[in-house]
Amino acid sequence: MLPSDSVVSEMEYNILVVDDEESVHEILTLFLVRKKKHTFTVHSALSGKAGIEMYSKLAKEGRKPDLVLMDLLMPGMDGIEATKRIIEDDPGANIYLFTADAKAKEEDALKAGAKGVIPKMTDWYEMAEDIIHILESSGPAF
Repeated sequence: MLPSDSVVSEMEYNILVVDDEESVHEILTLFLVRKKKHTFTVHSALSGKAGIEMYSKLAKEGRKPDLVLMDLLMPGMDGIEATKRIIEDDPGANIYLFTADAKAKEEDALKAGAKGVIPKMTDWYEMAEDIIHILESSGPAF
């Protein structure tokens, strides 16, 4: 038997992806469901405004997202503003900026309430591992 601190039991996680590129939602979901040690329910919003609405809806239904992946550049409301608005309603929201332009706006994202940045990269396996590491470190939302 492995020591208890090295064993991570299977968990169920709710993830909200807020990104205006539908392909990002599809690809990320495919890479996460390949990870057999956890179960993921991925919710999608294609704009900052829709992301705020989806977060609120899920929270009211008792399915608060364990992690929000927030794109930076979206038409209408950008990810910084959407992050601010979600944090106003739920200061404990676990939001990470999810963008290819991470360094340019990282400070703004952190000021808005994001916990960090997950850079969009071409290695989807590595991104999925980063997301799982964040979820395992923070635990499920209640």
